Amino acid sequence: MLRGKDATLAAIINIILDEEPETQDDIADRLGVSRRYVAKLLKPLVDGGAIMHPYVVNLEKLKEFEEYIETDRYFKEIYETFDRMGTNVIQNIDKVFDSLKTHDLDIAKSIILEDYALNRMEDEVNLVIKMKASKYMDMNSLMQVSNIAANIERCGDYLSNIAEEVVNGLLVDPAIKKEVFEIKEIISKMFAHAMNMVKSKTIETEIYELEGNLHKKLDTMMEKIAEHPDENLKDINQFIQFGMFLKDVERFGDRCLKIFELGREFHHNIPKNVTTPEYVRNLK
Repeated sequence: MLRGKDATLAAIINIILDEEPETQDDIADRLGVSRRYVAKLLKPLVDGGAIMHPYVVNLEKLKEFEEYIETDRYFKEIYETFDRMGTNVIQNIDKVFDSLKTHDLDIAKSIILEDYALNRMEDEVNLVIKMKASKYMDMNSLMQVSNIAANIERCGDYLSNIAEEVVNGLLVDPAIKKEVFEIKEIISKMFAHAMNMVKSKTIETEIYELEGNLHKKLDTMMEKIAEHPDENLKDINQFIQFGMFLKDVERFGDRCLKIFELGREFHHNIPKNVTTPEYVRNLK
């Protein structure tokens, strides 16, 4: 927790960001301190180009003084929306595989009907970005947050696709039923790791191992079906439909990885497709 002059400087920065004052006197009156004290505290930021007159900020330069910025205060609404989006996806993973197992069309149809909820939550994130967060973040960070929301929403789309395939008669070959429900566990873990990265800044590199396991499982399932097709899958349309199911699962896993890497770049400034340095692996 900031104290003394550090706490006052943080309050000054918040006033500049929130209220866009025109003079140091405005800031001093708002805080009940002298204009000279405001000028003294702001001098390093002004000299560094982070704050300019009239009192506007250079977000790139302000990053050098990020200890004075209450980032969580500004992004609480976004984080809460990400949490609701994640809960929606986790619940629908369970529901869509239950509908596949029991061929419960009502469950599958409910997933399709509820897909709009994730779309609406993605819109909420982008609205907050436009109305509030754009004042506190550089363009690259804004794009990362928006892309995280978009990729979570796409995960929901793939689950909705699978639900549609169930409604249209998707069947599971008994020979690969075990693998089908093993991939459910894999993508559930991948999505959980991705969201932990976004919400808690936790780097779990197991997600890369899970991604490899997912692709191996999908390849094994296709090989088994090709070698010993079940009666239900001898119809070419059924075979194509099952291939679409596997592709949706694969793409879901790919999106989990994108969410993870976007969150990692946002929180730890580690670019995508770069091996996580040892000193931040499994950071809690």
